[in-house]
Amino acid sequence: MSMNYVGSISLMDKGDYDRGDSPAQAILDKNARSVAQRIADETREELEKVLERVEHIYDSYENSMELIFQTQNSANMEYVNDINELEEIMKDQIKKRKYQQGLTIFIVGYENVCGQRLKLLQHVNEFFMENSKSYEEEDWFPKTPDLDLDDVAEQVDESLNKAEDLANRLGEINQEMVNWLSNYAINKASSKALAFVDAKRSLSFMNEGKKKLEKALEKAKEDLASLSEKLHNLQLDLEDKESKYQDLLKMLENKNLETQKYKTAAEIAKKKIQELQEVVDKNKSKTEEVKREIEKFHETQIVAITQAHAAEIDAMKNEFEEELKKAKGTNVNSSLNMTVNKM
Repeated sequence: MSMNYVGSISLMDKGDYDRGDSPAQAILDKNARSVAQRIADETREELEKVLERVEHIYDSYENSMELIFQTQNSANMEYVNDINELEEIMKDQIKKRKYQQGLTIFIVGYENVCGQRLKLLQHVNEFFMENSKSYEEEDWFPKTPDLDLDDVAEQVDESLNKAEDLANRLGEINQEMVNWLSNYAINKASSKALAFVDAKRSLSFMNEGKKKLEKALEKAKEDLASLSEKLHNLQLDLEDKESKYQDLLKMLENKNLETQKYKTAAEIAKKKIQELQEVVDKNKSKTEEVKREIEKFHETQIVAITQAHAAEIDAMKNEFEEELKKAKGTNVNSSLNMTVNKM
């Protein structure tokens, strides 16, 4: 027999079967509300902690990226994977002279750190996704207890019907007694001559009727006592079962709150991770673009410096050749003058 545990679990209407437990029910409702409020507060605190951690990671990433973009405007930047790659650059004389011409900042292990951070966020995302899926797929609702409430209600109705029949029977016996006494008074008033005989017969009849009434009343009392005991036992049984139902309902509410808590945390974390992933991809593309522009600008500077040095060397070479020609002309004139003087 399928049953719905959500909502009220009372078996009878208050008008049909009122046990007078309204104050106790109010206390239970108040306790349930306080428990639900406490669980909601704890859930909110845990979610705030998760959001604070995510915001801290996001702020750290933004600060690091802002520092990088600020330094890019004032100096050249180079990204290397590890110290060994940096040592190779320093040992290469050509690259060393290239970087000595201006201010260059080397960032070691930046891509590895970004990759590790991305992997960490992906693991967190996978964790929340798996847990949210498991909470959605797992059956948190306990099985229906093996209890036939229809049979219990039948027994209660049967006992109440028997009690009602006995009460009706007692009313009928009482009415018979009243009718008999009325008839007796009328007969006594109308037949005074036969008073002695009638009185004797009436006394005998009254004694027999009294005995029958006493037996009927005794039997009715025994039946009522038996029914009262059965009703008391049934009431205790129903109260015990209702207490179990209350416990099951509280457990279901706690499980539902816990499931909703994890689902909400998973959705928030998933959204934050997606936002961080988008920011990482966007900043990575910007970083690559800036790096390409810096390399292009650096190559342009190298070409310009090389051309300038070549032009200076050509100018110095031409000047030297002119000086050499002038020196050779001066030496020839000196030789001719010496020859003329000797002659």
